[in-house]
Amino acid sequence: MLHTFFFSPSNTTRKYAKAMTEAFGEESQLIDLTHGPCEVESDLVDGDTALLISPVYAGRIPAMAAELFRQIDGHGMKAIVAVVYGNRDYDDALLELADIAAEDGFEVVAAGAFIAQHCIFPKVANGRPDASDMAIAADFIKRARESGKLDISTIKGTRPYKTPGAVPLRPQTEETACRSCGVCARECPTGAIDPVTLKTDKDKCITCCRCIAVCGTHARKFKGVMYVTAGKIFCAQNSKRREPELFF
Repeated sequence: MLHTFFFSPSNTTRKYAKAMTEAFGEESQLIDLTHGPCEVESDLVDGDTALLISPVYAGRIPAMAAELFRQIDGHGMKAIVAVVYGNRDYDDALLELADIAAEDGFEVVAAGAFIAQHCIFPKVANGRPDASDMAIAADFIKRARESGKLDISTIKGTRPYKTPGAVPLRPQTEETACRSCGVCARECPTGAIDPVTLKTDKDKCITCCRCIAVCGTHARKFKGVMYVTAGKIFCAQNSKRREPELFF
């Protein structure tokens, strides 16, 4: 049986998690950690495999996700690890996730870095994952199923891990489009949005873009000169298509 643990505020990592789980070809379950520990039965038994998959934030596993992954008890079972990034770089994130899995007691057998549309600057890797990405992801999980123990030192990345850069951008509410339904506040993984005023607490916000992904009227968005300027620079530097990187 495959147990897929994923953290996916903007739902692109979820797409990979679902596709890989379906391609694994056995009984399986999807365990969504986006809002914290899940009530779904997730005890691993002899012969089971776990898939740990996370987005990349500034070259690292998001701190909230890393803490949740650390709570899983692998007790010697196989684990496949994967990260999803917005076409810039995954830096130390994949190595970090593999290290977490090993610390959990898993035997890591495969690792992969995949690309999805950037959640802050959606013109970068727009429309990804695409059909090619999904085919590579399916092949990756099938190969991983038959793979032996991976030498984690072969995964790209360095220790100590890079210090993630601060992201000064925060989504805001466009009041003329907002229906005050409160879904953004309810769905925010860190509780950064006031349920009454819908203002964002900049200290709690991790710029995961969950509020943008769930808003039915597109009232949550990035605004301002800083965002426009940063977007032009980021798009110019990261528009060249990157492909998944796999380790067995």
